[in-house]
Amino acid sequence: MGSTARNSANGRTIRPRVTALLTVALLIVATACSSAAGATDRDRSHHRESATARAADAYVWGYPLVVTERTLQSLSQLAPENHLTFQAARSNAGTRTVVAPNTDTLYAVAPLDLRGEPYVLTLPAIHDRYYAFQFISAYTDSFAYIGTRATGGRAGQWAITPPGWHGRLPKGVERIASPTAQLLMLGRFLVADDADVANVHALATHISFTPLSTLTGAPPAPAPPPFGKPRGTPQSVKSAGVGFYDELGDALAINPPVDRKERRTMRSFASLGIGPGKHPSTTVHNPRTLAALAAGVDQGDARITAGAAGQSTTNNGWSYSLNVGTYDHNTLLRAVVAQVGWGANIPAEAVYAHATTDVTGAALTGTRNSVLHFAPGGLPPVNAFWSVTLYGPDHFFVANAINRYAIGDRTAGLQYGPDGSLDIYIQHDPPPGHESNWLPAPAGPFYLSMRLYLPKSPVLQGTYRYPTLTQG
Repeated sequence: MGSTARNSANGRTIRPRVTALLTVALLIVATACSSAAGATDRDRSHHRESATARAADAYVWGYPLVVTERTLQSLSQLAPENHLTFQAARSNAGTRTVVAPNTDTLYAVAPLDLRGEPYVLTLPAIHDRYYAFQFISAYTDSFAYIGTRATGGRAGQWAITPPGWHGRLPKGVERIASPTAQLLMLGRFLVADDADVANVHALATHISFTPLSTLTGAPPAPAPPPFGKPRGTPQSVKSAGVGFYDELGDALAINPPVDRKERRTMRSFASLGIGPGKHPSTTVHNPRTLAALAAGVDQGDARITAGAAGQSTTNNGWSYSLNVGTYDHNTLLRAVVAQVGWGANIPAEAVYAHATTDVTGAALTGTRNSVLHFAPGGLPPVNAFWSVTLYGPDHFFVANAINRYAIGDRTAGLQYGPDGSLDIYIQHDPPPGHESNWLPAPAGPFYLSMRLYLPKSPVLQGTYRYPTLTQG
């Protein structure tokens, strides 16, 4: 997320017969043994299938937790643990820490481990631009917000407390109770353009993030262990193979399930050697179980990929979900979002719509020229802002000559039709005469993501008609 600079004063960083009778007996025994052997083989096959299915269940269930852990570990290499770090510049083609970044906002990140003590976020009144601090649990639930929508942009102090904390807070300090010890505090501050970044950095000098003991005068708690280096990227979890369950065990030891149902689910995996602090890759010695665990990774990952289509609503070719951010035991949806859009906001804060094909169902590709058409009166109804961002198949920006990765309501020089309609030209080469409305595309496949921040009721009720996308 770019270079950083730390302000140590306020905890902010800018980072398987007798003979006849005997013959008959032998035949009976042989037949029985053959039947028993067949039954045993069937039992073993059923056991393998059952174990593999449970291993796949464990993969899907634990996938978001492992993605979160790797994300926190990756971020902590750039933004120190329990410090608030502001991006030095807007995201670009080199930004590859969290999938589906955006250029609409400047991120402020704080990878948190509250096993030491609570931390307090102090904010001034912010009314001149949209902003939000999103609190994402280790299981990817967006359990709290501070910002333009949630708190009206007012000044205040908020203490983020760990599970089981029963201390007292100073007068005027509000509590945000985290369901997990580890979490991400993710801030987004709207920026108009690159020049506006400096204004957000100036605002950051009035924001502080400090241990609770700093306010109370109590002795500071010992710092928790560092997050450490990730065993891979958040996008390469499947490649860990059986080692995935080791990472899951480590994460569960710190962030146990948050309710009875999830605890029962976790215990159902115990016979496979999966659980808090457990490392099946080294402690499970049964070859069939190890094979089931390995197959479970493949099957589980395939479930997540296949499940993406069934978890969304389609509108004029655009797919979206109005159940993102709080999952209420929808294990598959939680995993799907962790795979393609970790950190997504709840719908009240933002709705994300994705297009991978045009109106005919043809896959989007830069070998054809595309036009995204907003009919008169059809611009996205929002209270904050909207944008359309282009991503490559890996869910990251695609480098282009003009460094433009999105177009939206704040794009300088955007040209509208006399009737208020809007056409966005999405293609590899500049569209003659329409350069101001050009969203550069790669020579190969891509997809689009529309962000609608603080969406109005037509979006939240599913009645808004999304724009038409055609390819020439």
